[in-house]
Amino acid sequence: KGQSTPLSQTISYKVIEMADIWKILTTILFKICPTPLDVGTDIWNGVDFIVNDSPIWGAMCLGLTLVPGIVKGVTLFVKGVTLWGEKRTWWNFLGCVIFCLFGWILLPLWTVIGFCLTLCQPAPKPGDPITQVEVDSHDCKFLEVNTESMGQVVLNVSILMISGLQEKKFLFPGDLQLLSLSISFIMIIKSAGEQHFFRRTPYYPPSFGESFLVSIVLCPDIIFRVLALPLVCIYLRWLSIAPIVAILCLNYYGAGKRAGKCGLTFREDRLSTAAMSVISPSVYIDQQSDNDDKLASPTIQRDYYSWNRKTLVGVLFPSLILVAILVNTTFVDEFGPLCQILSLPGCSPLTITVDQFNYILLPLVILSGLFTLVHQFLSNTAFLARPMMYDEQIVLDKKGYYITQSAQNNHVDC
Repeated sequence: KGQSTPLSQTISYKVIEMADIWKILTTILFKICPTPLDVGTDIWNGVDFIVNDSPIWGAMCLGLTLVPGIVKGVTLFVKGVTLWGEKRTWWNFLGCVIFCLFGWILLPLWTVIGFCLTLCQPAPKPGDPITQVEVDSHDCKFLEVNTESMGQVVLNVSILMISGLQEKKFLFPGDLQLLSLSISFIMIIKSAGEQHFFRRTPYYPPSFGESFLVSIVLCPDIIFRVLALPLVCIYLRWLSIAPIVAILCLNYYGAGKRAGKCGLTFREDRLSTAAMSVISPSVYIDQQSDNDDKLASPTIQRDYYSWNRKTLVGVLFPSLILVAILVNTTFVDEFGPLCQILSLPGCSPLTITVDQFNYILLPLVILSGLFTLVHQFLSNTAFLARPMMYDEQIVLDKKGYYITQSAQNNHVDC
């Protein structure tokens, strides 16, 4: 009492206070809000389609919101895991059913609660692992992005090409469609950067600057796939299963250990990586995976990203050439019966014309694909390679495993 507070102590208090405010704001804006906002706009968009006499589009939009819960429920059922322990009882089946039916509510709620709990805990020191609650929240968010958001983006782009814009809700025609599409697309780009760093061992989320730079680097890959896949699907229809299956099989092969390349050991990790990287280059390493995979994650990512880019361009470019031939020949009489037998549509039932396809859509897709290839050839340059690198080393102490930021193992020999 009666003594003034030292200036250094006052400055320290202000710094701590500002750091806490920044942590709260970033957690709310970039962790808590995006997932429920994405799911909410998707549900709203699906209901709007049904109300406006488009029940098929609406049912597909609403059905995609159930996919994350179905994947989570089936995964828990196959692994014999319940929310109450590792016991194979009827609770396991009940948990699977609950997630399949109500996962569209439970997973976003789980994500929000987990990130809210992290606000009530002291921030981890640099290099210390995060809590299991935050790990589960990130995993739920990534699951939602890699299933629902990716499906919604491809579906909504296809709807725009087939049926055009819906009626005005707020400002202009199709505003709700574009809002749902934009939020899902932003979620994919944002999560691409976060997933790249999150597989550090042990799991540790990146800073906003780290994930932002990686998201920019991966953006051309995402744009190319978001535009190319809907074009292939809407023109080839059921024949589009062939290139999609080819992509999944090649991704699965590339995610494993190959001659002179690093790869994943467990089959489950390779399957998850193959499915997740259809839209965005990414590698999945489970908590229970081999420690060597965790240690070599930077090199595994580097090798697999290169394989994944070549796979997508190598499969989608020939498919787009076939689409371009069909678009420009389905109006010729001698090709009409063939297209009817194969159920291959021309541009007439779509909102886009042949000229729009030839002079706008196709050049845009080709340019983004070529940019992806150029990006691949320049991936080892300092400008593009540095944002993708991170330092990691496993050090064991009395508390367990934690990250030492000064380590250098970005080029591990497998």
